[in-house]
Parts: sequence; structure tokens; C-alpha cells
Amino acid sequence: MAGAAGRRGVWRRGHLIAYCGQIAAVAVFFVIAGAASLPLWAVWKLAGISPRSGQRVLRKLFGIHVWWMRVTGMLRLEVRGLEGLRDVRGTIIVSNHPALLDAPFLIAHLPPVACVMRADLLRNPFLCGGALAAGYVTNDSGPGFVRQGIGKIRSGENLLVFPEGTRTLTGPINRFKNGFALVAERTRVPVRTVLIEYDGTHLTKGVSLFTPAAVPLRFTIRAGEIFQFEAGESVQEFSRRIEAWFRRELEHPAG
Repeated sequence: MAGAAGRRGVWRRGHLIAYCGQIAAVAVFFVIAGAASLPLWAVWKLAGISPRSGQRVLRKLFGIHVWWMRVTGMLRLEVRGLEGLRDVRGTIIVSNHPALLDAPFLIAHLPPVACVMRADLLRNPFLCGGALAAGYVTNDSGPGFVRQGIGKIRSGENLLVFPEGTRTLTGPINRFKNGFALVAERTRVPVRTVLIEYDGTHLTKGVSLFTPAAVPLRFTIRAGEIFQFEAGESVQEFSRRIEAWFRRELEHPAG
């Protein structure tokens, strides 16, 4: 009996430590983002900063967070095939969006990108400074998003789009919105796909931050196919073709 009670005590302590690490992983993200937000906002507002420089700063900050999560054992992240994106300029990168922190994980491993984000995040004091300094694009207005996206591509910036519009609600993927395809049609640049695979529930849509999670969190980020418009293909058909590729890959993951 005493041995069983001791094992239960170890089990409880182990799970409590893991739970504290789970909460700390998100808290550290907001601490890093919050500490950088005001200085980045001040530089953007008062001195000016190029979007690409702001994007590099955020890439470094997100990289620090990924490193911290790996060192503390909270994250097992496998990254495959992104070397081919290292030097791309003026292209559209499209990804699925299963969980809250997968966007920072991805941005940490991509070249500088202008990320498409929800407009209400610009009112978040932890995120607005970095987003403004990096020239991130908001998706609150369809025509506005398309106009901004075209401008980013034509200026040589990369555009990162999550066409689901929010975190995945029902697996394997939400139906895509067509804005990214319209930008691609207007600029005639390729769409490069990046797939995020995550089989957990922590920080997915509708799951509370405080719900205990299985740790370490296990993510795989891998480069996918490159898509270009085919002769006679409409914007909607192009969007559906890429969505279908994501659906197949997520339903039947390689390996």
C-alpha cells in the first residue's frame, strides 16, 4: 500500500510539474511579446522601421521562445524542407493553423514574412507593437487584405496566409477563404505551401488554456508543394485545389 501511495505521489508531482510548464510556455510567449511591443511601437511610430527589419526582429523573438520551449522539454518540433524557402522574396506562403502557438513556431523558421492576422489583434497590447513594426496585414476587409497583399508582394516582401481564417475548428481543415488566391492571380507569383501537423488539443480552437495537456507538445512543420495557376483556372478553383491538397496530406500524413 505504501509503495502504491508513493507512486501516486510521484505521478501527481510529475503531472503538476508538466502542467506548470504548460502554463509557463504560453506565459513566456506573452512576456517576450509584451516586453518587445512598446519599444517596437515607439520605433515604428517615432523613428520609422522598415517592415522587413521588423519581421526579422519578430523572427528572432519567436525563435527564442521556440528554443526555450525545447530546452524546458515542453516542445518537440520537427522541421523539414524549409531550407528551400530561406531566400525567397515576393512570394505567398500558405499554411494551415491547428493551434495558437503554431504561427510563432512557423514564423521562427521562415524567412521574414508579412503575416496576415485578425484585425482585433492590433488592439492587443502584447502583439500590436510587433505587428505594426513588421507591417503585418489584417484580414478584416476582403478588398483591403487583397490590396495590402498585392502591395507586399510587389515590394518584394513575402506574405504568410492562413486561409482557414482562424484556428482549425473541425478536422482536418476549415474551408479556405479565397483572398490569398486572388492575390496570387493578380500578382502571378507561386503559392508555396507549408503543412503543420499536430495531434494534440492544447491551444486548439475552443480548448481552454488551462486544460491539462499532454507534454511535450509535438509539432511537425514541413514544406509542401508549390502551386501556380493553370490555364483557364478560376480563383475559386485554384483555392479549392490547394485546400484539397492540404486535406489529403492531413488525412493521410506521410510516414
